[in-house]
Amino acid sequence: MPKRVKMGHHYYYVVSPEELGSGGFRGKNIVMEGFVEDKPQIEFYPSDIPSWRTIFRVNGISVRFVGAPCLGEGDRVKVYGRFVGDCIMATVLETERAIFTTEE
Repeated sequence: MPKRVKMGHHYYYVVSPEELGSGGFRGKNIVMEGFVEDKPQIEFYPSDIPSWRTIFRVNGISVRFVGAPCLGEGDRVKVYGRFVGDCIMATVLETERAIFTTEE
């Protein structure tokens, strides 16, 4: 059984990109570490309650985070979130300088 770590109120399986490719972690909370591969794309959604969404890639896997974290290409990051098959819906991003969280 893979190792689990706790962050906030949830437990996350520590996985590698190869383990995610096998499909056994679809729908599970996971944590993966790697480097931001490209410039993160930050999208702004104006509405009654404005919001932001950040999209980037780590180890070839798309990561989506609700918010605008201070990340750049080449930054080392731990991504905590739910693996939904084609991407990780991140709830926590941990860098060397900060921990970014979003509402669940």
